Amino acid sequence: MGTSTTALTRQLPNTVTLVRILGAFALPFLMWESWGWTVTLPVFGTFAGVPMVWIVVYLLLVATDGVDGALARGLKVSSGFGAKLDALGDALLLVAGGTCVFAHFAWDDLSAFRFWFYVGIMVQILTDKFIVYAVSKRRFGAGNMLHSIPHKTFAVGAYLMIAYWAFTRTIEPWSILTLWAIMTYAVVDELIYIARAAEYDVDFKGHGFEWYAPRTPVSRVG
Repeated sequence: MGTSTTALTRQLPNTVTLVRILGAFALPFLMWESWGWTVTLPVFGTFAGVPMVWIVVYLLLVATDGVDGALARGLKVSSGFGAKLDALGDALLLVAGGTCVFAHFAWDDLSAFRFWFYVGIMVQILTDKFIVYAVSKRRFGAGNMLHSIPHKTFAVGAYLMIAYWAFTRTIEPWSILTLWAIMTYAVVDELIYIARAAEYDVDFKGHGFEWYAPRTPVSRVG
């Protein structure tokens, strides 16, 4: 019994991550127009067709991003597989949330140009992260999406913006351009870190320009 309980405990963080992954796939089924609410806020005015059920479920899934990491650290069961599963869950939730907003909630408010411009920005963001993965894989033999402060800032901002876009049923240019700027800085910062660092730290929390043991150039023989 004790061994079985221990095994189940070790899988608890990954189970929470799987809830986020499955929930991301469930989000498109929670977009019924009949579930839209009319919400009046002091100062801000009245908002029609607010998808409150979708927003609540989405934010609950967002909360699991902190829960699985806290459980893994608290139970001391962190693993490479768990980290990759967590990154997959984050990406799927952002993509599913953004797709629901673009294709349904804010669709009527977007011109064709704005729609494809915004989609292009999201594709670039995903491509930038792949570049970081590929460069770290080539230099250190272990590809990973670094957990730097700028990247975490982007993730939090993206989660909140998607909920905001769903609530207002529109996408203001300032909001998506701000996310693009944060991610651009994060990718440049992480590439600087990868280029200068002597060792690869997937839990790197600082900035590329901070002091740490620099990479020692390899001398050529002959």
